[in-house]
Amino acid sequence: MARRRKRKSELEDWISVLAKLPWQFCVALIPVAYIGFAALARISVPKADALDGLGVVFASQIAQTAGMFLQYLVPAVLAIAALVSWLAKRRRRKLLSEAESRAGAAGLLDISWKEFEQLVRAGFERDGYAVRPTADGADGGVDLVLSRNGESFLVQCKQWRASKIGVGVVRELFGVMAARGAVGGFVVGVGEFTRAAHEFAEGRNITLLNARDMLERAPEQPRSEPAVSAEGRPQPDCPRCGAAMILRTAKRGANAGRTFYGCSKYPACKQTVEAAQS
Repeated sequence: MARRRKRKSELEDWISVLAKLPWQFCVALIPVAYIGFAALARISVPKADALDGLGVVFASQIAQTAGMFLQYLVPAVLAIAALVSWLAKRRRRKLLSEAESRAGAAGLLDISWKEFEQLVRAGFERDGYAVRPTADGADGGVDLVLSRNGESFLVQCKQWRASKIGVGVVRELFGVMAARGAVGGFVVGVGEFTRAAHEFAEGRNITLLNARDMLERAPEQPRSEPAVSAEGRPQPDCPRCGAAMILRTAKRGANAGRTFYGCSKYPACKQTVEAAQS
């Protein structure tokens, strides 16, 4: 007989919801919550001069009691949520590091779909996005919501094993983008995308991204002087956004084997610069 899953308490539900927020946000809310509820605990309870004043007295007593209790409970819940959020981010970084050490798509197919989503989330966090997961299956197939510089982007994760990712997935994402006012979107998959998917994404600010390429991208590093490649050549800054550029080698297509500089903020910036061929 299967064991019945234990139902979470409301307190655990609140911690789970708050833990989806960045841990810094939870920490920042702790003093705000304490000060607010502490002020509520110090409100004065008026004396009832007549029968019609009993309601005000009762409401004041309820508010005062709630403030006395919540001034400690809410900050404690926020502190626990911040710790859970920090530990979850640390686990995602470890998962990303382990995935980067594995070659090819085999390692990406061996992990669960939930781990794949966490891996994609860690990759976007590394690239400077604030990332918020959505409720499972509750947002038109969108798995992650990204934000940076006041703009939002939507992400679908597709860990498909047997077939290419088709245009239907891209159309679905574009519909949700239009409904929510997102400026762009990403479809991140393990396998290849169909030609129709690429054609539909073109010009709609939707990036079709192979998860293996995401793992191969090194995070942008701050630098105080011009970087140089292993051959001693200066590496240029991106002419579009000013970020550092990374020397890469084309792995497929007509230019396979040729080297070029790609923006370190890819896929947000797709600028490339031709590298001098030796």
